[in-house]
Amino acid sequence: MPIYTASTIPDSLTGAIFAIEGVADAAVVLNGPTGCKFYHSAISDSQFPRNVDYDPLSFADRCFFGQPRVPATYLDSDDYIFGSQVKLAEVLSAVATRGYGLIVVINSPGAALIGDDLKRLLADTIKDTPYFAIESTGFSGDFGVGFQTAVNRMLDELALPEAPRDLKSVNLLGISLNQKYFENNYATLRELLALCGIQVISAFGATDSLHTITQSRKAALNVVVCPESGLSTARKLKHDWGTDYLLPDQGQPIGFISTTAFIEQVCLALDADPQPAISEVERARSFAYLHLSRYSSLLGLPQGAYYSIRAQASAAYPLALWLSGYLGMIPAAIEVIEGEDGGLAGRLTDYLATIESTEVVDKPVAETPTEIIFADGDTITASRLVGQRAACIEIGYPALSYLDITRKQLYGPEGSLFLLEQIMNGLRYV
Repeated sequence: MPIYTASTIPDSLTGAIFAIEGVADAAVVLNGPTGCKFYHSAISDSQFPRNVDYDPLSFADRCFFGQPRVPATYLDSDDYIFGSQVKLAEVLSAVATRGYGLIVVINSPGAALIGDDLKRLLADTIKDTPYFAIESTGFSGDFGVGFQTAVNRMLDELALPEAPRDLKSVNLLGISLNQKYFENNYATLRELLALCGIQVISAFGATDSLHTITQSRKAALNVVVCPESGLSTARKLKHDWGTDYLLPDQGQPIGFISTTAFIEQVCLALDADPQPAISEVERARSFAYLHLSRYSSLLGLPQGAYYSIRAQASAAYPLALWLSGYLGMIPAAIEVIEGEDGGLAGRLTDYLATIESTEVVDKPVAETPTEIIFADGDTITASRLVGQRAACIEIGYPALSYLDITRKQLYGPEGSLFLLEQIMNGLRYV
């Protein structure tokens, strides 16, 4: 029987909404039915809380439905015939008084077919706040398409003036609310690069304010952390601003191997000294060795244990490098989620060929016997539905219901130790 939960992948609508909701003082007005609102509002608020007050009565307007984020026009069948103008004016009036620095109306796929003049409606209702509308996020597009559609449009609308380059500064592209521990991942990269004398100016759509984003033309380099959500923007900014970009050849800085490569490649591009940050990675490796040596002497693991991954290529590739190359684990199944990955899916296949494991590519993770799964919550749930008994580590969204309160991250040396902790504890009880 097909496992339908495994096919739930965030699409371009989700990408566009999360791009704007990831800006600290911007708001999305969703022109669409209520069914398109609740998930996006819940995830935006849980990933990036911006309201201390969570009393539903503080958001009692019909467009908020008790949630503090992503007010919607709650379209019904009549609106698709007669238009959404009345409801959209109502929502915009409610949102305009809440002090946002930018208001963005985003059409759901169905609303995009109505043909309302969103620009005129915005001009008639919003007087003192910058705004724009996204008529379509790309029908059936992937998350990265919608995310970059919104980021690129925002940068165009802000019309950032030229600024003198800071030769030891970067922007980070592709980090989004759709990543597990995205805020701490962002903080980790800022901290590591700061050790090397490199300032991170902005990561569009990853908690920065509009003021911070307006400083982004100062960066000497755009670093494409997640090409699936950042490569198109990097190309645009190379064309529009003349800013060079770097696509690290080992993907996201997950695991000691790819973290080291990330630091070295950024520092080489900016003529900076990578050693202070590399020393932090080596410190973590030494600490990991102490625990691994004792763990392996008792259980013989994690070497030889089977793992499966379901993720974008920019995350799957560094994970496979680390799990097989550093820990000696064996791939059972690797599913790469769609997106423009800058060639990293090919690099992953080439690496798997060197360890004689190309047959694992595109095998269904939820259904393939393994000992540990790295995936989103839906895939983990699907594996349980078919009786898999494997340790599971969440690395993406949609997520399960575990509440993360203390700092966790996937990136950098501390992220490597966090994943190692989960691997060693997970394999112990399989």
